[in-house]
Amino acid sequence: MLRRNAATVLLLVLLWTAPAQAAGPLDSTGSGFPDDTLITNPSERRSFRLWFAAIAEAQYTAQSPEWEHLDCSGLLRFAYVQALSPKTPEWFSRFPFLQAPRERPPAEPSYPLPHISRSVFRIAPGSYEPGDVEAGKLVGMADTRELMQYNSVYLGHSPRAAERGDLMFYRHPLADGSGWHSMVYLGDGMVVYHTGATPEEGGEVRLLSLDALSRHPDPSWHPSPDNPHFLGFFRWRIIS
Repeated sequence: MLRRNAATVLLLVLLWTAPAQAAGPLDSTGSGFPDDTLITNPSERRSFRLWFAAIAEAQYTAQSPEWEHLDCSGLLRFAYVQALSPKTPEWFSRFPFLQAPRERPPAEPSYPLPHISRSVFRIAPGSYEPGDVEAGKLVGMADTRELMQYNSVYLGHSPRAAERGDLMFYRHPLADGSGWHSMVYLGDGMVVYHTGATPEEGGEVRLLSLDALSRHPDPSWHPSPDNPHFLGFFRWRIIS
């Protein structure tokens, strides 16, 4: 009897002192991403926006040979990944025409991201759960609709709600090919975007003003609250 009681006490001691099993990464905000992939420091958030905008704008001046998927969502994805990437001397050597922001690049996190590695774009609703990458809910590529719905947050339809490095989205359900379109807002009433067509079809990066967009002969491109095709200004979830 004494021997059985001693064994019971020993088991309880071992259970009490055993280290707790490590929990998986948390998504306390319901963003769809692990908490430690989010940029929460205000100055780091601003830095990410400015680097993202500078990299996107640089594609108008000198398109990077590393940018492979030449369309409007491809521009967003390319600038996003490059904004997260460590800014080593080798990195700068690949962007000789970049007008780098004065702000230092964000220190944390850097690409590849913790837990999700290069699967940095969400393509399914819901909070982050361990196994989302294996389940295909986080991937390395996302289309324009997925970038808007699962990777950014709505700011409003007025440019007063947006800052340099935010996003703009349109939807044209009857358009040929993809009915979704995206642009990068550069601040001061300027935007940069890829037209979406292939280089053989005349696709290119364009830099123009919101005022010029407002005078577009097709009113579905007007960045106006009364245009049902203009979905508004958005901000990346990773900094929201």
